[in-house]
Amino acid sequence: MTPGTQGTEPAKLGAGVLRLLGLMSGSSADGIDAALLECGSEGRPVFLGHRHHPYPASLQGRIVAANALQDLETAAQLERELGLEHARFAAACLADWGRVDAIAVHGQTIRHRPRHEPAFTIQLSAAPDLAVATGLTVVHDFRRADVAAGGQGAPLVPPFQQALFAAERTRLFLNIGGIANLTVLPGRADGGPLAAWDCGPGNALLDAAVVLLSGGQQRYDADGAWARQGEIRTEVLANWLSWDYFRRPPPKSTGREDFSAELVRSLWRDWPFRAADFLATLTALTVESIATSLESWAAPAEGLWVFGGGADNAFLMALLANRLPHLPLYKGTPEGGLPHLAVEAAAFAWLGDRCLRGVALDLHEVTGQRQPVVLGTILPGNNWPELLAKLRYMGENP
Repeated sequence: MTPGTQGTEPAKLGAGVLRLLGLMSGSSADGIDAALLECGSEGRPVFLGHRHHPYPASLQGRIVAANALQDLETAAQLERELGLEHARFAAACLADWGRVDAIAVHGQTIRHRPRHEPAFTIQLSAAPDLAVATGLTVVHDFRRADVAAGGQGAPLVPPFQQALFAAERTRLFLNIGGIANLTVLPGRADGGPLAAWDCGPGNALLDAAVVLLSGGQQRYDADGAWARQGEIRTEVLANWLSWDYFRRPPPKSTGREDFSAELVRSLWRDWPFRAADFLATLTALTVESIATSLESWAAPAEGLWVFGGGADNAFLMALLANRLPHLPLYKGTPEGGLPHLAVEAAAFAWLGDRCLRGVALDLHEVTGQRQPVVLGTILPGNNWPELLAKLRYMGENP
């Protein structure tokens, strides 16, 4: 992969390359990550830049609370506010990086119910505001087609990881956002299918506990410093690890519906020990659920690469290394070039490219879908005729 320089405009592209801006706001709801990619006809992307835009604390609080919303008017207002926030950030990115062919935006998940009948997932979409503000075509709504095909709707990053990081031996990738998810990337010499699933909580419970215990003065435990002062209460931890989600085999996905701020409040009401012990034990819950998931369902691998905000929690990473002493642990991505905080935004830029080219993705072993489907919905912008002509040319000249 060829890294670019953040804030500089890359060279002009050839007719066979799409340039995409990916925007991602994940389950931590801490802000928006942007990644700039070039994608050639063979689908291998070149990373060009990454930026992060933090949400104001009040907006983050409303996003987290939206998981329990029943009020359609409040949800609609929040969607417009998120759309305008995305549009302002996208405009700033374009001012630094120059024009792109399309924007791919994940949207903000506020409800994810893959086990309901029928299953559903809801992302508040920033697509209309992005299209109007930038004049560009926007690809969005990536998860619902997978759900319609019988899948969990998540995780969707693994095929992007396979396009970039497939090697001779099996590799493991761990994203620690609000939710933690694992990818088993089969090696060319090992065989086996691409597989992935959500392990359980990443930062979601820990962040909610920090907000609760600090009276809203802190949003997360920087570097795990507060949790590091506590003692892991192993008896309580063992009880938490008996929760149903941890025993369920893949394919599986989860969200704040299972690991919520309300759950944290209920656990804290019954907590007899120090606040630091509470944070230490919640951190250990993330680590142990990851390790147990690896031991139960992952193939032997040459290493585990960790990305997402949790990779910056030194206490969590130290616990994980101690728990998995025989598995090499790396922060970031193999071969460098893609920052650990940019992976998901880059993945959705790539998924936007796949959608625009009409490529169906087979995620049977990842999400449980019954058939390959094209992921994403296209909202044509002012540049749609130009983009359509470019796509037609690329189809005739692969």
